[in-house]
Amino acid sequence: MSNTPIVDTNRTESTVSVRKPCRPRGDAARVAILEAAYAQMEEFGLAGFTIEGVAARAGAAKTTIYRWWPSRESLAVAAFLAAALPKINFTSTGSASDAIQTQIRKLVAVYEGKTGRVVRDLIAAGNSDPAAATAFVEGYVRPRRIAAREVLQRGIDSGEFKPDLDMEAAIDALYGPVFYRLLVGHGPLDVTWITNVASLVLAGCKSNSSAVLL
Repeated sequence: MSNTPIVDTNRTESTVSVRKPCRPRGDAARVAILEAAYAQMEEFGLAGFTIEGVAARAGAAKTTIYRWWPSRESLAVAAFLAAALPKINFTSTGSASDAIQTQIRKLVAVYEGKTGRVVRDLIAAGNSDPAAATAFVEGYVRPRRIAAREVLQRGIDSGEFKPDLDMEAAIDALYGPVFYRLLVGHGPLDVTWITNVASLVLAGCKSNSSAVLL
């Protein structure tokens, strides 16, 4: 009897079932939990934000949530970041001034809506809850300042901004007004307004050579 393997000549590459990579279950569960958490914050605010509610909405066990996020506050910030960051990231092309102007306009446009309420809730919670304050500062504020410093440094390296620019002061001057209006409510968050604010601040950041070119 022949040992030659039998080959199905009717089978072609097009009929072979190819296994496509799929998202791991853990990743899918994380996404579902973060989406459920953010939806709950938008609907009920941080005051009505509970791990139980998120678990029910996401179809996940509370133990699963606590395995990834040790506290209600850390989950709230993670959910906020997952929803907001893709909308407010800096661009990596163009001048540093253009990147900052574009990003800060996107930020204001996002904060005008329900996301602004979420941010207010997170900041307000930090006034009475150290854990909430730490989660917001470490999870959101510090990483965003790092991203802003990188863009400012890009401007310094290219000669667009002063070599001795005080980056911390520049970041506070650019973004402080946004949070001032967001929290105090004395004026609306408006794209035209923030464009003017950013233009004033960035004019003070310019090196003498770049200012002459303008």
